[in-house]
Amino acid sequence: MTTATKRECGTCSLCCKLFYIRTLNKPLDTWCQHCKPGKGGCSIYASRPAECADFECGWLADKKLGDEWFPARCKMVLSQTQNGRPLVTVDPAYPNAWRREPYHSQLKVLSQKGVPIQIRIGRRCIDFKTEEEVTWIEGRPENSTEAAPA
Repeated sequence: MTTATKRECGTCSLCCKLFYIRTLNKPLDTWCQHCKPGKGGCSIYASRPAECADFECGWLADKKLGDEWFPARCKMVLSQTQNGRPLVTVDPAYPNAWRREPYHSQLKVLSQKGVPIQIRIGRRCIDFKTEEEVTWIEGRPENSTEAAPA
């Protein structure tokens, strides 16, 4: 079921934890120093780096995704790699979130249609179809965008 109204981040700030932000020297999978989870989000929102402002959360952008994909609920952030492939970034505190239902079945349907999905959990990047590790470059999955919004 999808929502009919405009989606908003609301109580979710998971992207502020999971992604690497070069401008802020923020490592993967750590809360951004400017994020106030559950207390208004980004404290520098108006002047946040371009890496953050340019990020597009898959759940916010794709109205075909059901409410179950709200990142704070599913513990994953959907985005795209630089070459347009789906990237599922999983909160390492919940490493098996992508294997739970209904998520795994929905990812499997996309994969069976030929959509190449990558799953990132911590410093591991997994090809969904083969469940094999994917090559990393400079601490990031090859061809991925590791920027996060604030």
